[in-house]
Amino acid sequence: MVAANRQAVVRARAEARLGGSLDSLESPLTVLASPAWRGVEADIWLARRGDQSEIYKHYHTDLSHYVDPAGAIDAAKRAGDIGVGPRVLQSWDKDGLFAMEYLGNGWRAGGLHDSANTGVRKGIVAAKKALQAGPKLPRDADIFGEIRAAFAACTSFKASLPKNIAAFLGFADRAEQAMSQLEVERVPCHRDGNTANTMVGPGDAVRLVDYDLAANADPYEDIGYHLTELFDREPEARDGFVEWTGFFEESLFQRAMVYGILDDLRWGLVAFAMAASSPRTSLEFAKYASWRMMRFEMTSQTSMAGDRLRRMA
Repeated sequence: MVAANRQAVVRARAEARLGGSLDSLESPLTVLASPAWRGVEADIWLARRGDQSEIYKHYHTDLSHYVDPAGAIDAAKRAGDIGVGPRVLQSWDKDGLFAMEYLGNGWRAGGLHDSANTGVRKGIVAAKKALQAGPKLPRDADIFGEIRAAFAACTSFKASLPKNIAAFLGFADRAEQAMSQLEVERVPCHRDGNTANTMVGPGDAVRLVDYDLAANADPYEDIGYHLTELFDREPEARDGFVEWTGFFEESLFQRAMVYGILDDLRWGLVAFAMAASSPRTSLEFAKYASWRMMRFEMTSQTSMAGDRLRRMA
């Protein structure tokens, strides 16, 4: 669907909801694949009429190999119901479209600079733990299945992959084998560490957005993605682990860190698949993929990575 037609669909839904012609319909988000993955999965629109304002999220159709829009919308509804995310006001699942509350002035998208703000960090942790304690989501998932699916998409789309991709996938296989020996209780997880997928409001209030990967999963996935995103060095990551859990246990910390390492492989493969298949050629998918793969190589192809797998037991 061309951009003008996509906008027309959103306008029609918004005018029906808000009771007439809109005063404005604008996209407040600059879409980037690199250096940050931002706004890639869906168009975001702010619709205004009089004193009414609503946000509309409209999924693209070139990402079916890694996102199920209907499932993501359902997860967003559940998160809104328990106050973790903005309330979902209405959805049109067949269109990959839903409306949610506009949080209003004083709210902004999170960023890496928020890692220095203890209040925001604690707000992110509290929101994700509240989601984990809430009702189960309709689907289960794990990063290993998603890595396999992303690699299959790369193969199908004839994507250009790093020459040492076999070694990269080998680490994922070893990690999966090590994880298979652990007892895992699946809980509802956000499964996205990107700080841009949080909204920060007055008094460091936090709401989670973008439930594109949300599923019932190992809660240490959420912790690992959070630690990898917010902390560059291991000593700070260890402190961040305690900030989340309230205690420190070496095996659980290493489990979280392995998930954080694997997150780079997953997103690198997803981005390479998008580079090979998406009609949105102005977005730098391959550049983003290369950065994620570079960091993955640095963290997975070392003796320390093997130590992490052994220390999870």
